Amino acid sequence: MAMEKMECLLGTQDIPVIQEQPGFVVDLLDSNILLYGSAMSGKTNFVKLLITILHKQYREDAEQIFILDFGGALADFGSLPLVAAYFDNANEEYVKRVFKLMDDQLKDNIKKLKGANYRAVIDDQPIHTTLFIDNLNAFLDEPRYSSYQEKLAKLCRDGLSKGITVVAAASSVKGTNSLINSFKQKIALELPSDSYMEIFGQKVISVGNNPGHGFANVTVNTADNSATYPMQKAYELQLNIADDISSDSFKYNLEKYFNGRTVKKYLRFPEVLTTELYNRFSADIGEAFEATDSSVGVGLDYTECRPVRAEFTSSRCMAIYGKKGYGKTNLLKILLKGFIDNTLYNFIFFDDGRRQLEDIASKVSSDRRRYISSNCGGVLNFKEKIGTDSLKEVMVKFSPMQQFVKEIHEYYMDLSQVRRMSNPVLAEIFGAGAVMPSQAVMAEKRNTVFVLQSKFLYVNSAASKDFMEVILPSLVARADEMNWIFIFTDVKPISDSEMRENFNTTISAAFLLDSIAEFVNERGGKSVFGGMDVKSLQEEYAPCELGDGYYYSIEKDELKKLKFIKESEA
Repeated sequence: MAMEKMECLLGTQDIPVIQEQPGFVVDLLDSNILLYGSAMSGKTNFVKLLITILHKQYREDAEQIFILDFGGALADFGSLPLVAAYFDNANEEYVKRVFKLMDDQLKDNIKKLKGANYRAVIDDQPIHTTLFIDNLNAFLDEPRYSSYQEKLAKLCRDGLSKGITVVAAASSVKGTNSLINSFKQKIALELPSDSYMEIFGQKVISVGNNPGHGFANVTVNTADNSATYPMQKAYELQLNIADDISSDSFKYNLEKYFNGRTVKKYLRFPEVLTTELYNRFSADIGEAFEATDSSVGVGLDYTECRPVRAEFTSSRCMAIYGKKGYGKTNLLKILLKGFIDNTLYNFIFFDDGRRQLEDIASKVSSDRRRYISSNCGGVLNFKEKIGTDSLKEVMVKFSPMQQFVKEIHEYYMDLSQVRRMSNPVLAEIFGAGAVMPSQAVMAEKRNTVFVLQSKFLYVNSAASKDFMEVILPSLVARADEMNWIFIFTDVKPISDSEMRENFNTTISAAFLLDSIAEFVNERGGKSVFGGMDVKSLQEEYAPCELGDGYYYSIEKDELKKLKFIKESEA
């Protein structure tokens, strides 16, 4: 049944001009509500009162509530059946997320209503939405939220007629002048005397220290007297006391009324997302999975709070980008979970002088790993200058890149016939005349994870170009057949455009542990994220907190912001 009114009785008013004390009623389909009051004046009680009344009068198919709590007093209300989302200001992404949800709801309602006013629609009326903002001044005063203030102003202007009501509580009039005209219903509890003039345009007698006692204009006339009176004037008000939601009687009635039904919930998660908490969230929505050699859970996405999994069967070549100290090594540990304990898998660790992969490599038995890091001596067979068949053994010092390519050639792919342009790859990397035997053609399927951290991969050298432009694409082309997985763990900028293009084309999925708008702005088109628009990214995503990042499925062209799992140090 469509709603034409959403009237809520909140207290009693004293209206001397008609000599009555009628009930103070607000209609959420007619008025946004702005409540002012100093500390301990009853602001939080008012918010709690209205939320509990909505739970008494409406069900989950008619009303949904979103709460932005900048005061920290409403945390217990997040679990109530009509509360779709409760967020505090601990993480800017949650604030951005609420305004995106409100914007999407407004657009969806406009489409469904087809230009009509919300309460004029009888059939297929959208669910009504009430957005509560407690401590509006904290929101307005915080520089990082300045970009959302216009979104709030738009919501206040356009939302009411489309089924979205804004209820805000503020401690002072400071900074609210641009919004106040969008709130038809104004309430002022204990305030400095000059503040009442700014709110109502008239002087009033101060109520003093009397919680819940103040002034309000009238938006719903509940007086018995038929005489008219100026409803926009300030009249004395006494608010009712909110129900205690922890009381047995309230819980009993709530359960009886809703019987386990709720609106769709938009959850929040803790600052540190442990594996245990990730599994709990996943199990709650029926998506709990153990880490395997085909996929592993890496975190929860911010929009739906659903688990995000790295799928190795569809993404054989992954890349990790990000700032130092933002969790790249932690993410690598998560990705390797299902492989390290699986004795069927071998590892190639290609490190550099930083030797940051040593700790992870040490967890793999020595017979299953090859760790390449620093320069070391080796033996190459060279054809002698005189004669075509005779060979001589030459002791040479291999660079890390040469060691890595030699390992690939000997055990994974015979590179003796592979060329870049018309030049043999092995000749370019090891010198003309080098003869290197290979066992790769005789090798059966080798389940191998290549963990590639070395800075030598990205430098402008012949060996790096050969690897990025010829060897890597050739390896990835056989990755499904041979069950190979490639993880580039700390991707550096590549100056050579052709080399960079080949690398970006080979990557099928990427992680970023950094604020994406800043990253794309700084790196431009020099990464797999480079084609994205900086302005739209700034509007869509808040800056990253520690432990946040992005998962980009290049094949699906799907970008998700995540809270990554924090792997135990043990």
